[in-house]
Amino acid sequence: MTESAIVSAAINEWLPAGEPTPLLIDRLADAAIKALREAKITPGELDAVICNTSSIPFDSPAYITSSAQHFAHRLAERIGIREAQCMNVSAACASAAIAFAVADSMIKTGLLKKVLIAGIDNSPRGFYLPGQSYLDPDPYAAAIKVVGATNPAYWAMWARRRAYEMGKDINDLKEVMAIVKEIHSQYGALNPYARYKKIFTVEEVLKSAVVCDPLHLYMICATSSGGGAVVVTDMETAKKITDKPVKVAASAVGGPIYGEPMPRLRVFSTYKKLRLFTEWRKPIEKAYKIAGITAKDVDIIECHDTSCFHTINWIDQIMGWEKEETDKLIRKRQIRHDGELPVNLSGGTASFGEAVYSQAFIMLHELFRQLRGEAQERQAKKNLRIGMCTAYGAYGAYGCIILEKGW
Repeated sequence: MTESAIVSAAINEWLPAGEPTPLLIDRLADAAIKALREAKITPGELDAVICNTSSIPFDSPAYITSSAQHFAHRLAERIGIREAQCMNVSAACASAAIAFAVADSMIKTGLLKKVLIAGIDNSPRGFYLPGQSYLDPDPYAAAIKVVGATNPAYWAMWARRRAYEMGKDINDLKEVMAIVKEIHSQYGALNPYARYKKIFTVEEVLKSAVVCDPLHLYMICATSSGGGAVVVTDMETAKKITDKPVKVAASAVGGPIYGEPMPRLRVFSTYKKLRLFTEWRKPIEKAYKIAGITAKDVDIIECHDTSCFHTINWIDQIMGWEKEETDKLIRKRQIRHDGELPVNLSGGTASFGEAVYSQAFIMLHELFRQLRGEAQERQAKKNLRIGMCTAYGAYGAYGCIILEKGW
């Protein structure tokens, strides 16, 4: 099977959510052109362009025909891509990661050689409104309308379940989450693309308003607008382009299996033993197998932290160790750039806000720069060889990517 590699990466500066300007297609084209220039590839040389769709207008009957759902075609028209295949991927927060996995698989099977993966999103301000479903009753809408349980409600139950199973006081977990926020904000302040530059202290986080106990306001990400682009090629082509190709060691996608409850609300309060969710456990295991590594080989992580609890959970799941080990790692500040396992040196979603469908571009961009030693003040001190990122979306959509130095 052909090896694949990232040869360039670019992201936009993240902006406030819901703003009508600048136009999404203009910002998408800007990121794509930056990535192509770094790769020294012209639009006409591409075999394919694969984009994530947008969350706007996700609850409209015009959703299917909206130009926001056909970004690849719009982008091709805008920057002069003439012969390439155009594809669009929609999988909520996991969209960009799964779009990347599609490109990776097509290169590794020999179908394509040069692919641009790009995306942009402009999330609504605040909560997503539960719209009218034109297919069938939507359980997420029911959770919001009937139970009043927006995402922070089930994240909070998830967090409380973890504390319960560990036999820990909930305030112990609150402190660990506050440390995560403090550390992520320090790196967000150093990232020119991050929306939020304020550095928070543990005390400030714990004094912020309680949204849904144990989650405080500063533990939850905002919604934002942003996107990015990466160019992936076969390894032979990559080595002609750059002397530092970042190998795609593995990409895997997942989803829940039949019979598992969706959404997950009732799992946290009624199951006697909380199972590892198959939509992320299986892809993580599969990715390790494909890459020929174990969790101990992972040097750096970028994860989808829609709340500070999510950072904790993803370390639990990626490393596969006892949860107490994650808490010790965080309390000792070992997820910093000079720590044992750097996590979210981009600043994470905590510092960017979530441009829902495009979030994986932050992670891919950061790992690409970190592995090449180009992250400047955020650069990890340890010698990096392997990085891993994960993105988790609504209804159990999941993407897991392992990157490795290719030189």
